[in-house]
Amino acid sequence: MAASLLTTNRPMRVALLLLLLALLAGCGGEESAGEGTPGGETTPNGVDTPGGVSSIVTRIVEQITFVTPTPDPSATVEVEQEPVVLDLSLSGELPNLDPGLAETEAQLDLAQNLFIGLTNHNPQTNVIEPELAATWEVSDDGLTWTFHLRDDVYWVRPDAPPADEDGLWSVSPVRPVTADDVVFAVQRLCSRMTPNPLAFSLFLIEGCEQLSTIPEPTDDDRHAIGIRAVNDTTLEIQLVEPAGYFLTLTSMPFFQPVPRDLVTEMGDEWLDAVGEFSTGWQTPDNLVTSGPFFPIPPEVTSQRVALHRNPAGPGARTGTADAINITFFDDEMDAFALWSERDLDIAPLPISEREQFLERSADRVQTIPDPVLFYLGFNFDSQVFREPEVRRAFSAAIDRQALIDELYAGLGIPMRHATVPGVVAAVPVDEVGVGYSPDYARQQMNASTIRSCAIMPPITWRVSSADLSLRLAEMIRDMWIEELGCLMESINIEQVQFGALLACTATGATGRPDMWELAWAPTFPDAHNVLNDLLHCRDSENRQNRDCSEADTLIGRAGTSLELNERLSLYRQAESLFFNETGEFPIAPLYIRAEEIVVQTWAEFTPSTFGGQQWDRIVLDAVTKRLERSL
Repeated sequence: MAASLLTTNRPMRVALLLLLLALLAGCGGEESAGEGTPGGETTPNGVDTPGGVSSIVTRIVEQITFVTPTPDPSATVEVEQEPVVLDLSLSGELPNLDPGLAETEAQLDLAQNLFIGLTNHNPQTNVIEPELAATWEVSDDGLTWTFHLRDDVYWVRPDAPPADEDGLWSVSPVRPVTADDVVFAVQRLCSRMTPNPLAFSLFLIEGCEQLSTIPEPTDDDRHAIGIRAVNDTTLEIQLVEPAGYFLTLTSMPFFQPVPRDLVTEMGDEWLDAVGEFSTGWQTPDNLVTSGPFFPIPPEVTSQRVALHRNPAGPGARTGTADAINITFFDDEMDAFALWSERDLDIAPLPISEREQFLERSADRVQTIPDPVLFYLGFNFDSQVFREPEVRRAFSAAIDRQALIDELYAGLGIPMRHATVPGVVAAVPVDEVGVGYSPDYARQQMNASTIRSCAIMPPITWRVSSADLSLRLAEMIRDMWIEELGCLMESINIEQVQFGALLACTATGATGRPDMWELAWAPTFPDAHNVLNDLLHCRDSENRQNRDCSEADTLIGRAGTSLELNERLSLYRQAESLFFNETGEFPIAPLYIRAEEIVVQTWAEFTPSTFGGQQWDRIVLDAVTKRLERSL
């Protein structure tokens, strides 16, 4: 079975390789000639060759050329290439594979690698690249996007198992992926056929929001929204307003095509991935995929899945994996233990192991930011926080790194402005904003009409009912006491249920607190989804109840611009107006959390912060991996 190639280290075969190479190194002269013709060479199994090159099949993934004193010194041998195997772990168990339902980390990872996207977010360059869509253009009014799709991407199913147990499975093309498959994917989400809580992100498409309100939409209702297949390779999307950031949305699972014919015929059963094996192999009837990898039966279980590279897939990325083993774990310690035995290439780093591991192998650790921004919101109608100087002082007196160290064992990134790293058009975290600056904080408080925090009127600060929220609030309160001379009794921390916290901080709510603690989770990887949707005076909920300013004008221009550099420049200016020394400070950004992974020395990997990890970008040194695992 193909499982053997994916699961064993075979130290004996590596030892045999070394023996073969040693025998070969001794050939070529009279003393090392075999018992055949004088000066000839002997194969490792004792069969003479008439001169030239011995035919040796090894596990080295390369072509080897031997130059010998023979009549044909240029002779070469094609060496059998063994598949390069990537070994990974995911948490939980095998999830639903429908890309329209992708929410969890495991779902996003598998959707990213099993299904092609309309476009792709490159985590190395932080730009949107072509994928199914080869090119696109936008109408002069910015409302109509036309995508021209590749005609060489197919829905595929695996064929029968390879004759060689170490071989790779092949696939049978079912039919090309078409523009109508993308249309169907969007229609499913807008009509709530596929219940995804993030589907509101598609309300930018004309008619999508209205369709979502129809209890039992008809096919005519679905076809009425602003997305249509002009032909098999041309997709047209009509927006409700110009949006330069729309291209980023097309990289999300929302726009991963789904086969209309199969889903319509089979319903949820189109996701069934295995055939019958009691009487021999049968081709699976249902699941088809279109991405860089496809799952191979029978290695699809709740605890394990094996993938092989799709020869008919996109094929544009730089990764070297031909096959992937994925093992599901409930406990990340189990995955880390397997990594420590060199049986996984990448694994999570448990908190309990972090300190000791960093001391001995810090170079093997990579940090993946969690793009959720934690922040303090200010009520601009507050008697205290209506003054920008006070908002600046309270923000600058917070030691964000101390919060991360205490609450998250150092796993996080201090934030000086709002846009989180790893999104399109994001300003780097250390280039804009004041951050922690006690001297500046005291100067700003002194410049306010209050003059001293010790005589500040009492304020109400509402936080969620979580224990961590209370601990965070107490730590920040103590910083204000130490850095600004505030009195403990002047800062009233109130814990409420999360729903109540949202309700009492809404614009127009009665009894609004002076300040609150919340977090913002972007739904797609673009600065627009943070600056505009969290902070804009009209386009966001504007919980601060602040008046519009020049920063909002810049954010609006950035949202409609189609030029990435222009968008980045405009967002940088807006962030400066919000968070530099003379900034408005509508919020006090605090931090984002992070997770850490461990990566073997033979693997090169740039993690993604959005949309799932792209395993076809991972580069493995297969020779080093084999040697290391044989030790």
